[in-house]
Amino acid sequence: MQTFRNLFCVAFLLPLMLLSRYRLALAQAPLVYLSNAKDAVCLDGSPPAYSMEMGSGSGKDSWIVHLQGGGWCNTLDDCLQRSTTYLGSSKYMTAFGFGGILSNSMAYNPDFYNWNRVYVRYCDGGAFSGDVETGVQVTNGGKTSTLYFRGRMVWEAIIDDLLSKGMSSADRAILSGDSAGGSSVIFHCNRFRKKMPSSTDVRCLSDAGYFMDIPNLANGYSFQQFFDDIVALHKITMLPSGCTSQRSLGQCYFPEYSLQYVTPPIFLLQSPYDNFQVRYILAPTGTYSGGSWDACKQALLGCSSSQLSIIQGQLRARMLDSLNSFIGNKNWGMYMISCYYHTQVVDTFIWNSNSKINSLTPAQAFSRWYFQRELVQEVDCPFPCNPTCISTS
Repeated sequence: MQTFRNLFCVAFLLPLMLLSRYRLALAQAPLVYLSNAKDAVCLDGSPPAYSMEMGSGSGKDSWIVHLQGGGWCNTLDDCLQRSTTYLGSSKYMTAFGFGGILSNSMAYNPDFYNWNRVYVRYCDGGAFSGDVETGVQVTNGGKTSTLYFRGRMVWEAIIDDLLSKGMSSADRAILSGDSAGGSSVIFHCNRFRKKMPSSTDVRCLSDAGYFMDIPNLANGYSFQQFFDDIVALHKITMLPSGCTSQRSLGQCYFPEYSLQYVTPPIFLLQSPYDNFQVRYILAPTGTYSGGSWDACKQALLGCSSSQLSIIQGQLRARMLDSLNSFIGNKNWGMYMISCYYHTQVVDTFIWNSNSKINSLTPAQAFSRWYFQRELVQEVDCPFPCNPTCISTS
């Protein structure tokens, strides 16, 4: 349990650390609260929210809807803790500076800077997927609180609100997301397509959302149990029936098994050396002796040859093998960079500035796939081959 309490702390702090790298350089987009969506609420019952910058000129009829990431909560106690943060309550949210694909800089983000850009705030703890109709009471320290697991309703309400504000006449629309938001893109991509007019060109972009169902160093499947707990607590029923007829709900919560059921074109922006998956799926605390993996988890240059071999085989090779069936299909874009990254799409320093595969930044690769309809499936050579990685930590 302590491992996953630590996971909550990382999910809470990591977005803050990423934003701190460029927050001062970005204009702040104000929050829009959905106070009238009575059933769609955050964990604590507060209204969900999003930030938005309106499109202009050639981009006035084009939309990007981005789902924020930030981990999950799998127990009542952890969800109660989360409900007192910006990842569980709109009471604690502040204005957000748009970076990466959401940037309004024509020089930095030439393809999407003038689109309607929406950042959907994450406050349900279940990757916009929970479906519990009634509130759930939890008592802690003699105080009783009510929690709401209504992530699917939050997603529906925000998309419906955006449709009423002009997205219903969109020429183009992209549903994107990072981390838990990236996995939510995989779960919601088909629904997003159905929400939009048939004339709208709809595509999806999942950044660092391709979580793998792999054993940890102790040959256990602790993250599978973690996902089982999330699915049960949040009563997630929206997973593809083609998957749930063959696997458990917890397994189908892994995008590894659900991706094949996505029908609109989708682009995966992912590191086969995803530092989150190394730290919390492959080598969580308690699955190795002493501190033998601590340096390796901090930076790949701190790994021994045997440790790097395990990461290469159990994470990278397994991830690439799982995507073999999509190779050659132009509807399935990929950018698999060999850097120790977790997210890239809203990161100002990564999206279109530094890291590259075959001279292509993530932004250039996605744009070539999106606008030119080219087959873009960039798979980097194994670590440590890529000198353009910002860092290995």
